Amino acid sequence: MQMQTLSARIPSEDMEWLVGLDVQGAVSPSDKLRALIGQVRRQYDGTLDYQRSLGWLRDLVAPFVSATRAFEHRERMHSEVLTLVAEALPQIMATLLSERTLADDAKQRAIEVEEIVVQRSFQLLASLLRLAVTRDAACYNPRVIDTHVRNVLEIAEIVTQTRKVREEKHD
Repeated sequence: MQMQTLSARIPSEDMEWLVGLDVQGAVSPSDKLRALIGQVRRQYDGTLDYQRSLGWLRDLVAPFVSATRAFEHRERMHSEVLTLVAEALPQIMATLLSERTLADDAKQRAIEVEEIVVQRSFQLLASLLRLAVTRDAACYNPRVIDTHVRNVLEIAEIVTQTRKVREEKHD
């Protein structure tokens, strides 16, 4: 691949950010800029596959996860909610990013992607609901789950009743 020289004037704060940016396999600002352009190009062209999308998204949340882990270590605390969400959301978003175009059989692929997103979303919901089983959830604020689970349980009860009525009508 033939390389071309690109000259650009950028603000000092952007240059400092680029120099400090941790991009896997890139050391110099030029390496980092090439990696970023390649990443955006793959994303724009729709050639960013699931694994690469997932890696990129995990890299984006990595500073938050690292800061959270350091805080948890220092304070002897843990938030299972943040752990679950930091794992699940990049998976869901990687699915959406890697499916920028829906391939030849768009209808079938859309149905498959929908199934994947719903499955992963409900896995996250089920994991969060498991935290409501004990009185004090493994969260920074042990009552945070209780604050929000009531609405979900109310909706779940309505869904159960609606499905029961629907089944009785079909019997």
